[in-house]
Amino acid sequence: MKDTRERILETALDLFIERGYERTSLREIAERIGVTKPALYYHFASKEEILRTLVEPVFTLQESALKLLESKPDREEWSKGLAAVAAWLLPQRRLFELLENNENAIHALAQSSDNFEAHAAMHSRVDALLSDKSTPLDDRVRIAGAIGVFAGVLGLSGKAFRNVPIDELQPLLVAAVNDVLQVD
Repeated sequence: MKDTRERILETALDLFIERGYERTSLREIAERIGVTKPALYYHFASKEEILRTLVEPVFTLQESALKLLESKPDREEWSKGLAAVAAWLLPQRRLFELLENNENAIHALAQSSDNFEAHAAMHSRVDALLSDKSTPLDDRVRIAGAIGVFAGVLGLSGKAFRNVPIDELQPLLVAAVNDVLQVD
């Protein structure tokens, strides 16, 4: 059986996706799982803390990606890195729904923490890598294309792939990325 904290997070995730962060109250979360509002406050000091806890894994992944980008990865390293990200992200696909359906709340949350700067740094690093003329143009175009395939399947495609089983989607996604990168 799941503990109360875990049930709060699952219920909040459902409600934030269905109704939106701004339109979901702590009372609704508590009522849906059958606890009192004070019991909810025992586990989380605020609704913002619940949201922060839900998106923390994304920020942790972002830090790992930033470290990889510091090494100026080649196409083989991009392939391995994107495959590892896919393995981590696919079981947590609902986080994309949370991010997509609550952009304003996520943006406000990120701006009030170091995560916003890390996210901006990650984008700057990717831009720098893709603009680096010492890397062959073919590599830069293929890396950008691989990022596009990855983002398209995991996020930008809406709900198209959300119900595809992970064991079916993951190898196809990795194969498509590798096709674009022209790596084995």
